[in-house]
Order: sequence, then structure tokens, then C-alpha cells
Amino acid sequence: MRSLCIVLVLALGLGIVGCSRADNSGSDPAAARQAGRDAYRASQAAKRDAKDATRELEKAGKDFQQGWYEAKREDEAQRKK
Repeated sequence: MRSLCIVLVLALGLGIVGCSRADNSGSDPAAARQAGRDAYRASQAAKRDAKDATRELEKAGKDFQQGWYEAKREDEAQRKK
């Protein structure tokens, strides 16, 4: 989750820096393209990190559910004794 936030902040920072117009003497197309590429790569990294976080949360949820049902079975077994 932290890496996702870092990537988003980085992408936002690159977007702000790339779009600042302190001097209106024209823009450098190569620099604009590079900023676009960097933003795209950052967004793809954020997408991958979000998918990884989703998988981890799903696994944690399944582990939690499994533990819940194990405890339930153990409790029912103790009641039957």
C-alpha cells in the first residue's frame, strides 16, 4: 500500500512538474514525451501494485475465514464432550 502511495505521489509530481508553464517561450516536445512515458510507466506500476495488494487481501481474507471455521469446529467439538 505504501508503494502504491509513493508511485501515485511520484506520478502526480511528474505531472505537475511537466505541466508547469513558468516560461511561455515554447515547450520541448522530447521532454513532454518523456514526461508522458514516465507517467505511463508510473501508472502501470501503480496498477500492478494495486493488483498485488488485492491478491494479498483476498488471501488474508481466506486465511481469516479458514481460521474462523476451524475455531467454530473446535468449539462445537468441545460442546459435544
